[in-house]
Amino acid sequence: MKKASRKGVRKARRTEPTKASLKEIPEVDFSKARVRRNPHAARIAKEGITVQVGRGRPKKLAEVGGTTPRSVRFPDDVWRLLEVRAKKEGLTLHAALRQAILAWIEDAA
Repeated sequence: MKKASRKGVRKARRTEPTKASLKEIPEVDFSKARVRRNPHAARIAKEGITVQVGRGRPKKLAEVGGTTPRSVRFPDDVWRLLEVRAKKEGLTLHAALRQAILAWIEDAA
C-alpha cells in the first residue's frame, strides 16, 4: 500500500509561546534592569532639532533620531514647479520640501 502524500499539507504555526516555554523564562528584576537611554536626546534638548536637507545619510553625531515617512498629495503642476525650483536651488525634491516645511515652522514660532 502507498503512503499518503503530505505534500502541500501545512501544520498551523503557533503565534504565541507555549506554557512550558513561558515557565523557562526567568522573571525580570526591574530594580537591577538597565534602561537604555536615547543617545540623541541630550543633544536635541541642548541644540534643538534639525533635519538633514542634503542627500544621503547624516554624518556621524549629526543624526537626529528616527524619522517618520508621510505622504503628501499635490497636483502634477505643483510637483513640476517644486521640481524646477529644487533643481535651481541645487536640492533634491524631498530636501526642498523638508527645507520649506522647516522654514514655515520657524516663521510660525
